[in-house]
Amino acid sequence: MVNFGQDRVIEPKGFIPVTAWRLDNKRALRKGEIRLAIKQIKLEEGSFRQLCNECEYDEFRIRQRIVDIVRKRGKLHNPSTDSGGICYGIVDEINADFNNKYQVEVGDKVVCITSLTSLPMELEEIVEINFNYAQIKVEGYVIMFESNPLIKMPDDLNLSYTLSALDESGSVTRAYYLAEKEKRILILGSGLLPILIYSSAIRKSVGNNCRIVAVLDRESTDTLSQDEIMKPLKRYVDELYIADILAPLETYRWIQESEIDKNHGEEELFDVSINCADLLGAETISVLLTKDRGKLFFTNLINNYNLVLLFAESLGKTINAISLEEYSMEFPNFTLNLLREIKDDLQVIDRVYNKYPIISRLPMRISELIKYQKLCKIDDYVFASEKTKKLLDDVLNIAEYDCNVIIQGETGVGKEKILSLIHKNSGRKMKPCIKINCSTIQENLAESELFGYESGAFTGANAAGKQGYFELANNGILFLDEIGDMPLSLQSKLLRVIQENQFYRVGGQKQINVNVRIICASNVNLRDLVSRGKFREDLYYRLNICEINIPPLRERKEDISCLAYNFVNKYNERYMKSVKIGEDALKSLEEYNWPGNVRELDNVVHRAVINTKSNRIDSFSVKNEMACNVQRRFDQQPESEEFPMNSVNLSASTIFDHPFYLDEMMEMHEKAIIEETLLKAKTTRKAADILGISQSQLMRKKKKYNL
Repeated sequence: MVNFGQDRVIEPKGFIPVTAWRLDNKRALRKGEIRLAIKQIKLEEGSFRQLCNECEYDEFRIRQRIVDIVRKRGKLHNPSTDSGGICYGIVDEINADFNNKYQVEVGDKVVCITSLTSLPMELEEIVEINFNYAQIKVEGYVIMFESNPLIKMPDDLNLSYTLSALDESGSVTRAYYLAEKEKRILILGSGLLPILIYSSAIRKSVGNNCRIVAVLDRESTDTLSQDEIMKPLKRYVDELYIADILAPLETYRWIQESEIDKNHGEEELFDVSINCADLLGAETISVLLTKDRGKLFFTNLINNYNLVLLFAESLGKTINAISLEEYSMEFPNFTLNLLREIKDDLQVIDRVYNKYPIISRLPMRISELIKYQKLCKIDDYVFASEKTKKLLDDVLNIAEYDCNVIIQGETGVGKEKILSLIHKNSGRKMKPCIKINCSTIQENLAESELFGYESGAFTGANAAGKQGYFELANNGILFLDEIGDMPLSLQSKLLRVIQENQFYRVGGQKQINVNVRIICASNVNLRDLVSRGKFREDLYYRLNICEINIPPLRERKEDISCLAYNFVNKYNERYMKSVKIGEDALKSLEEYNWPGNVRELDNVVHRAVINTKSNRIDSFSVKNEMACNVQRRFDQQPESEEFPMNSVNLSASTIFDHPFYLDEMMEMHEKAIIEETLLKAKTTRKAADILGISQSQLMRKKKKYNL
């Protein structure tokens, strides 16, 4: 069998290098291997963008993060995007039995076309980061195998744009063949370089018998003059639209109307669309502008290929969606020849990239992405406050130690997010994490659910028996949510399993040994339950080796803006929208007390994204959604004769049906809510809890409204 690195897999055993978590990156060569001293890496676009976002475009942190990935995995394989890149280097050593089909020698300068997600690597230093090309200059080495394609680096071409083009060589070649005999072709791109490469390949294919239209995202050109933009493209592109791809419907209408005018009043959609813009919104534009039964080609898998299929189906349009291409040695050779033909134009773009400090191939300007200067992100946990940073530092430290943990915090603070962080950063990350909500398990079935049962253990039992949660979680993590609701009778059995790491199934006589890390969560203080006799003290101490207390959102309000910003992006992607959140809306979110914590914030932003009729969420939008939440909590309180619950209505229609100024209308409703809440709650403390504000805030509002 040809050597593709299977012997370098450390964990999990039996996996192939590209899917393995960790590879053996020892320097010494084995049979069928070659080692390169790597000098430059072209990172896959999605991976580079994700690293920049995670590290706030801080070069030091980006370098640290990349080195950390390689140190932990023995390869450059970003776990967040499941991608890596390609590299350039110098042949350092060739094993004597290496099948040298590319006829390289020690000292040759070569480009490795294989994804770095499958190659053992060691990075000694990251010398420089080039944001324009999404590339890094490095010192280190990479191990290649007989199956890996490589080519000698041409002396007559610039390394940076050559690496970028070779990373897309399969897609560029495919675009060339797709364009043959077509009359109208659309290219969507987020930077000058990809627009040039794809438009030149298509013009080479079709000659002058075709109209080529390019759409370039405005954010990548805001520092460039019209001449600087058009100079490298004018030989290949008939029409260039500089548009906001993040506003797809607006962009579509503008291009559609402009093309109709140029076509003497007739609408004619495109035969082929090439989507090389890894931006949300590009998929919408490309589907709308591609004719029925036309071709839509995705140059990589990060530009929302799946959304296109769903969107086209919703329009009743048949689209021939095409994505990527298997490797062929023809691809790099075709690409290198193309680069030589357009070398003068490539050098124009290279000078532009060197002249301006632009990040031309990322989805937004840095100024927008780091709008919240203190934004941090660890895995999927977004935060900005020092309180949360300290919490997560503690969590990551605890994750490394294989001990039991109790996570405490109010409902909605994100206890399962903390569990996920612990699991991903623990020695059990490749093993199962079984989650149970103790409050939902019926007491008479609890023992069989946890420990399983043998055949015939009770009436209605499965004839084959059943594994319990402990067996399912063996060698992994068992998460017991709402542990405080576990019956005392079951607590004693749980204690025994924790002490002895063994148990018997219900109706069984065979002892079962397990190795499980237990993580518990509770929204009530377990120590209080112990003092009230509702939770076993000995079990509490067995579980409470480490305790994590998650503060409520009202105690870390610096997190609110960045969380809201993150939720907006999440739902924009889900619903193919381009909504932004205004400063006034963020201010309103920060003034609220969030009794439902992060879960409630997510809910409010989610509804605001769906319900907003414009591309901007304003203060009124979020106040209306928050008022709905207050109304729901209000309605859930028991009704009494002296306090009918239907007297307060906060719907948007109620507000707009009356000719009041917005502030006046909001104050009217706030006064009505507070007044009725005070009548029902009797005490200001209880009323404040219902309203989701502090008692001191409520007292100030009472004074303001003379209540």
